[in-house]
Amino acid sequence: GDPAGPIPQEQLPWRHWEKQVEAIRSILGDGSRRMVSLDELRFGFESFGADKYRTLSFYRRRLEAMLDILDRKGVITRAEIATRMAEIEARSGSSSKAS
Repeated sequence: GDPAGPIPQEQLPWRHWEKQVEAIRSILGDGSRRMVSLDELRFGFESFGADKYRTLSFYRRRLEAMLDILDRKGVITRAEIATRMAEIEARSGSSSKAS
């Protein structure tokens, strides 16, 4: 690969959403589902191009690659995910207003 400098050695705590991304990846790639393989994720990373790859964090790359794979396989589209997220946000927004 390209020169990237030294590898940071400090352990950083996982953010909640990073744990969720890793859990979803584990579920999608487990022995019974096999919906997203590690090879597909690697291919997804390589398909980003250098600029997109560099601007995304590790877990954001994983998430973006999984979304691309699921969309390509016809499991769920990004539009369907956006619609569902908007529904959840609207529901949580209205319930917090009522409190």
